[in-house]
Order: sequence, then C-alpha cells, then structure tokens
Amino acid sequence: MGDAQTETISKNALEIHRIYVLQAFHGKQVGQLLIDEVKKIAQDTGVDSIWLGVWEENHRALRFYTKNSFVEFDKHVFTLGNEEQTDLLMQYVLNKK
Repeated sequence: MGDAQTETISKNALEIHRIYVLQAFHGKQVGQLLIDEVKKIAQDTGVDSIWLGVWEENHRALRFYTKNSFVEFDKHVFTLGNEEQTDLLMQYVLNKK
C-alpha cells in the first residue's frame, strides 16, 4: 500500500505483488481464498482499489482475476533475459458504501 507499491498507481491502492498457488492445489479454491482475504484486507484498510500485474500469456491467471472482477487498465513492458514481456495491469475497485 502507499509507497510500498512497485508503481505509483494510487496512494490509496493495495498492490498484490505476487500470489502463487502450487499446481497440486489448482482447482481446490486456494487462490479464491487468498483473493477473498486480500479483498477483506483492502476493505478493512479503506483503500479504493486493488491492482496487480499479470503476464499476458498467463491465461489461467487472467481468467481467475477477470472472474474476480479485475479489469485491465494498462500494460507494463519488461525484459526477461533478452525478451520483452508484457504484464497486463489489472484493477479491482472496491465498492464504497
């Protein structure tokens, strides 16, 4: 949150820097439990949004985040070895009531 974010998207946002689930646990709702907890933390801390970067070729993750109401809002190009890769930046806006 705040200055701990890898990019300044918003001072009042929470970044998910990394979330990985071992393949043996895919399909067992572990990722859903983790993202639900992140949403609770975001609500409890009063941030406006949650954001993350996900590699554009990670279709499983993209489906997961889309299913959880994250929407793409930007891209980030980075170099891995000698290759340019693209992370899609996705955001979940909290419903402020």
